[in-house]
Amino acid sequence: MTREQFLNGTMFTIGVPTYKGACTFCYNADAGCMMRQSRSSIDNRVVLDDYECNVPKIGRVGFEGFTHVMKKKVVVKYKFSDLVQFEEGV
Repeated sequence: MTREQFLNGTMFTIGVPTYKGACTFCYNADAGCMMRQSRSSIDNRVVLDDYECNVPKIGRVGFEGFTHVMKKKVVVKYKFSDLVQFEEGV
């Protein structure tokens, strides 16, 4: 996946092949955060559309995100090359 696809909000999975029932993610530029879609393993429809993490830093080759879990800050860093574009028909 490319930086431009990420910034345009293209749905993706992280480092795993796409399959039915996967969680997919996309960047929401208006809110500056990542959104997660939990999908049904039966027909791949979206069951839950929810916030995943804030994205304060987007670089040339990757991005950094953070969220809080039980009063602890959790930071993640991913390269765009590790993101796999989600294909609806797969």
